[in-house]
Amino acid sequence: MHRSRACKDKEDEFVICSDGEKRRLGIDRILEACVCRSPQGRALKERRYLYKPSEEKVLRDEFRAIAEIRSSLSAWSQEWRSIESILGRFRNIEGTVRGIDNGRLLDESELFEIKRCFSLLRQLTESQNALTAAQVRIELQEEAEALLNPPHTLTRGFHIYSSYSEKLSKVRQRKHLLEAEILHAQGEERQKLLAERALLVTEERQEENRQVRRLVRELQAHMEQLCRNLRAVARLDFRLARARMAEHWQAPQPEISGDSEPARIVNAWHPLVREHLKAIGGEFTRQSITLEKGSTVISGLNMGGKSVALETFLLCLYLLQLGYCPPCDKISTPLFDFFIYMAENPGSAAAGLSSFGMEAARLREYFRLKDKGRALLVMDEPCRGTNPHEATAIIRAICRIYAETDSSLLLATHYEVPEAEGIFHYQIRGMRDLSEEEESQLTINKAASPAEELSDKDEAYKAACGYKREDLDAVKTISQLMDYQLTKVEDETSVPAGAIRIAELMGIDEEALSVMREAYTELDA
Repeated sequence: MHRSRACKDKEDEFVICSDGEKRRLGIDRILEACVCRSPQGRALKERRYLYKPSEEKVLRDEFRAIAEIRSSLSAWSQEWRSIESILGRFRNIEGTVRGIDNGRLLDESELFEIKRCFSLLRQLTESQNALTAAQVRIELQEEAEALLNPPHTLTRGFHIYSSYSEKLSKVRQRKHLLEAEILHAQGEERQKLLAERALLVTEERQEENRQVRRLVRELQAHMEQLCRNLRAVARLDFRLARARMAEHWQAPQPEISGDSEPARIVNAWHPLVREHLKAIGGEFTRQSITLEKGSTVISGLNMGGKSVALETFLLCLYLLQLGYCPPCDKISTPLFDFFIYMAENPGSAAAGLSSFGMEAARLREYFRLKDKGRALLVMDEPCRGTNPHEATAIIRAICRIYAETDSSLLLATHYEVPEAEGIFHYQIRGMRDLSEEEESQLTINKAASPAEELSDKDEAYKAACGYKREDLDAVKTISQLMDYQLTKVEDETSVPAGAIRIAELMGIDEEALSVMREAYTELDA
């Protein structure tokens, strides 16, 4: 989220990741499910305000209002639908409000939009049950609305009414009579009447401008209240949209726990990944975790879903602190001062930059933040840009450093991290035991000739550069047979095996497998 200082918003101060990592997390696409109807609600949503630990009470109130709306959606469904219809008719009138505050001469269309806004606010106040549930208060502005209507009358449109001044009324009457004469006049008399009308039009416009200036002066006293009402409209719209989204997700009411408590997430799921899996006939494995202060390490095969698990947990905690009900069955957490997500290899070959050098620069900044507040630091396979021996040492060091802080480090890695105080371990269960039938379905024809391998391939498989069609099918099947559920490891911290088993299922010959198993045994010795 490295944008220029000029457009840096509240979210950027507390969320640290690259634009690529932000896209990878998919937060923009996920929040499309939160549909605000009014420009005021959409603007509030787009602010992405991240509640700080010091704002715990404000966030609790926000969740309480969302819960009240959810509980009333069925009982007051017609009232809520009416509110959504009204919200959809609001317009962005910030420029007009500023114009009134600055005493600018408005045109009739701007005065119409202000009048329309007062009317919509009045209509919202007719749904007091819903407003009470949403914990939103909108004040009637009858005096301000009356300024933009004829006396004792409510009209839908707006123009500079003759009743605004006696002079304006008389000028228009004279112009009307003159126009009737012009219809029947000819020659010089007609030209004389047209010249007289032009003078009346100028006089009319001057008086209209005087009346508009008067309206602007009188409306100025009502702008502060109007701004308060529009902020209430934004809250109403945004809270209702989040309540609708929470109902769609069947998300729980979040619990904000004390500083000494861990973050607990039960049966979390990633909306984008679940949607993708559903489209191809798959099913998302919901994940649960307890994130203590210190370091939590997730290990498992690359195809074992570690990255998705990391992103799912980060997403849930991040959404909660943005004021959304996260996609899970249950969640309780303290609030964090910072969210840090590190998933990309930051080096650039084109720029001649060292991959690990750039990674080290990011680590430097993260270490500087560790004493400035409580952070949630999520790292996906760090230290890919250096050799395994040094990478193991660095990852162990990172885990030890954060084990002694109030922050929570959630890290996925292939490298072994020994058990220690403040370091917790989870594993993806990986490949489950297969039946004989399942294993026979995965058996690759090792005797296939090169000619057979390359025959009957479409363009997509040609691009696979020598892979057989059944290779790709087998990989897809293996991924469907994986058990992606996380298991907390209490007495063992080694990285779980499984790659050699997959190599066997993919048809690597027995001699090569024997050498692999022997080398693996030597590592364990």
